[in-house]
Amino acid sequence: MSMFSMEPSNLSLSLALGLTLGLSACQSLPKQPHLPESQALSARVNALYQSETGQKIGQSEALTTTANSVDLVAAISEQNDIHPDLSGYHPIVTGANAFASRSILTDMATRNIDAQYYIWHNDQAGQLLLKALWQAAERGVIVRLLIDDFNNDAKLDQHLLRFSSHPNIAVRIINPLMHRKFQALNYVTGLPRINRRMHNKSMTFDKQITIIGGRNIGNEYLSNDQNSQFADLDVLLIGKVVADIDNSFASYWSSPLSFDIETLVTSNSSTSDFLAALDKLDQEENANNNSNLAVYKAAIKDSTIDSDLLNKRVPFRWADMQFLSDDVGKLTKTVPTETNLVHQLRTLLGRPTKQLTIISSYFVPTKDGVDTLVQLAEAGIDIKILTNSFDATDVTAVHSGYSQWRPKLLRSGVKIYELKSTASEEQRENKLWKARSQSSTSLHAKTFAVDDYQVFIGSYNVDPRSANINTEMGVIINDNELAKQLHGALSDDLLNQAYEVKLLDNGKLQWHTMEEDKKVVYDSEPRVDISDHVWLTIMSWLPIDWLL
Repeated sequence: MSMFSMEPSNLSLSLALGLTLGLSACQSLPKQPHLPESQALSARVNALYQSETGQKIGQSEALTTTANSVDLVAAISEQNDIHPDLSGYHPIVTGANAFASRSILTDMATRNIDAQYYIWHNDQAGQLLLKALWQAAERGVIVRLLIDDFNNDAKLDQHLLRFSSHPNIAVRIINPLMHRKFQALNYVTGLPRINRRMHNKSMTFDKQITIIGGRNIGNEYLSNDQNSQFADLDVLLIGKVVADIDNSFASYWSSPLSFDIETLVTSNSSTSDFLAALDKLDQEENANNNSNLAVYKAAIKDSTIDSDLLNKRVPFRWADMQFLSDDVGKLTKTVPTETNLVHQLRTLLGRPTKQLTIISSYFVPTKDGVDTLVQLAEAGIDIKILTNSFDATDVTAVHSGYSQWRPKLLRSGVKIYELKSTASEEQRENKLWKARSQSSTSLHAKTFAVDDYQVFIGSYNVDPRSANINTEMGVIINDNELAKQLHGALSDDLLNQAYEVKLLDNGKLQWHTMEEDKKVVYDSEPRVDISDHVWLTIMSWLPIDWLL
């Protein structure tokens, strides 16, 4: 099943070509991506798990552990032993829990932490988690951080350079930009290469427990931004599947596409003190009750994940799971397309026989995907889709690649829901997090359920970019209860948070929703003015779906 699938003058062309070649000659990527120091750090990680005790050799490398942290490994191992062929999962729905779980597990780790992210913002969330990782390294924990380069800037480069100065920390940048100071030059000298990005997101602690899903690291991804935030979904995993995620990280980390930060960046700062340079945390001690820092502090205080893990109170559901990941070679187009995650999905999920529910922040089905969905719907398959409304999306071009297909999908019986920008996390318990519910919300989750028992959660969007260009990861969870919950989530109960798009007999669309406990019907697309409509129409004519 395919779910996703004016010419310049000669003189101008010659000048452009000459400029491109000239710039390319001025700068290139380092020939040696991995320095001996970071290679030695990875060797130390491997050594940790080759001994029975997991302790490093040598007094200078001795771990400072607590009884509770040792018990964490024991508590998880005990559950793994009961379910040797299965994996346990626990959904992380709210931004508060997403931040708290990452921070607290960082504090609980005793051996190593491996983190892999598409975006790591240089804001309060990003700096707080870097600080927590630094403090873990101070205890003797080995930290490896792998970040995609497309959203980085010079200031974050300097933070990461100082961060990696710790003897227990290594930072690598995957598929890096050659021109780091004048980044616009990269679009001239290396556009085909830099268009392919690592979109994976994972954080693994002591090779025992991991968090994967749709969230990047940043205030808006953790629902703690005054202007915008993303509704997302992560999952906490233990058991058999963690080893597969660990192996995937290792393949990306060891790839020649992943460069030690020291090979790319030269210090231009007067200070080498990592903690002192965290400028977004300057007011941490005196943070007012409504500041981002106070919100994160409250989230950690309110969380019980540490004691729940130690006392085996986290309600993990145990199920058969399959981990899926693109080969890192997808970034250089050096592996067969049959190895792509989308092909793995088709093989493992097969063709739906009853139900298909898709939740995708960037839903660009393309003509082939639409044809497949229409065939399924006309064959009696119950298909429901939740994506962003125009007002909620953060990428207008993506909306143009989706909106043109609505009439055809609706005509076949597919149900379509579009999240409103005013939607909020109903499950927030902390008042400080609720105060941010008035900021604009955008759907960022990537999950879908097939029939009665299969659910995918990960970084993969239903769009051509995820299928063919970027690398992605995720898990298929075979659990009828989770599938039932996901199918049931898209119903009339969602109308307080979303619009249901309907097709009239005359071919026009309507948007049905609930506002102040009353049903409201819009005869034109909500919050789309004439200029928006013109741009959406023009972009829908352009052959850019493959880029979206």
